[in-house]
Amino acid sequence: MASHVEEIIADRLRVDQSEFDASTEFEGETLDAESLDLVEVAEAVEADLGVHVPDDDLATLDTVGEFTDYVLANRD
Repeated sequence: MASHVEEIIADRLRVDQSEFDASTEFEGETLDAESLDLVEVAEAVEADLGVHVPDDDLATLDTVGEFTDYVLANRD
């Protein structure tokens, strides 16, 4: 499932999946994601994987790894 989360991130942020890893920051140079971009990623995760990421929680997730861990911990 972690690779599926990374596929969603790559698709929504229009970045090749090989360009980032778990330690990559969303707001860093590689992904350059703004808050609206992250909301779109979270919505796609909810649609594809059924895991809701509330905005308050989303604001605390700074890296791809933190986001992926959150999704994995909160799946049904």
